[in-house]
Amino acid sequence: MSNVGPKFTVNAAFFQEIKEDHQQLKHVLGKLAKLTSLGPAINNHGNKLTSLLAELRDQLAFHFALEEAYGYFEDAIERAPRFHEQAGKLRSQHAELYLMSQEIADQAGAELTLESSDFVSIGEKFDHFNTALAAHESAELRLILDAISLDVGEGD
Repeated sequence: MSNVGPKFTVNAAFFQEIKEDHQQLKHVLGKLAKLTSLGPAINNHGNKLTSLLAELRDQLAFHFALEEAYGYFEDAIERAPRFHEQAGKLRSQHAELYLMSQEIADQAGAELTLESSDFVSIGEKFDHFNTALAAHESAELRLILDAISLDVGEGD
């Protein structure tokens, strides 16, 4: 005899859009990570760095808007209300992370106007941001997986 718990509703279009967004975000982050690994030679690539940081800022705005518009946190919280506080903290990090990306992009743009540019420090700020973003994305994934595994376990 098998008990069946609540069913998940899967919106294929949503998952396709999320997948494409994650691929684009990963692509931009990868290009930036490669560029920032150049050390002092990054100063020869200020235009490219500035362009990629602006692209990251814009992609991140779309990424967070997509996550919030589709309400995947709400689904997780409905299934497991004990995750409400954690989901709220993660949601509030969207604004913080976006503002960090905007600040770094703005600093890179300002650096372009200087006669002697120091993009090494911009690269270091990006590396710090990238670490924070990876931790955030990992925490979001854990939250969703914990809520799903709790829900799946209810039928046992």
